[in-house]
Amino acid sequence: MIDSQLYIDLPSSCYRPGETLSGEILWALDEAPETIELSLGWWTEGRGNKDACIEKKLKWKSMQTAGKASFEMKLPESPYSFEGHLISLKWALELRTTKGEESTTLNLVIAPGGKPVELSLIEDDEG
Repeated sequence: MIDSQLYIDLPSSCYRPGETLSGEILWALDEAPETIELSLGWWTEGRGNKDACIEKKLKWKSMQTAGKASFEMKLPESPYSFEGHLISLKWALELRTTKGEESTTLNLVIAPGGKPVELSLIEDDEG
């Protein structure tokens, strides 16, 4: 029995909106999965309601127990990755199998300049 492994290989983890993301997925699993799925999504962290959205999905079927496959996807124009005092928005790629339920996640930044937008705290001068 081997240790099951899934891996997402990208040249960078920071991208601009609308860029094309390309890389490879690699796997070495105990049993052949029925499907391997790569999804791109975002979620919010912090105070208030939590939001999340899967923006894109790619699927591969009839995989062997080990191998690799290339992928390419155009990134959405928004929302931007951002960091604030009360809330942040994060992006990630998640690679998962349908059989064996293996998964791995790779965090990404999608924003102008390739870094999260910093939301500054506004001071209330009234007081």
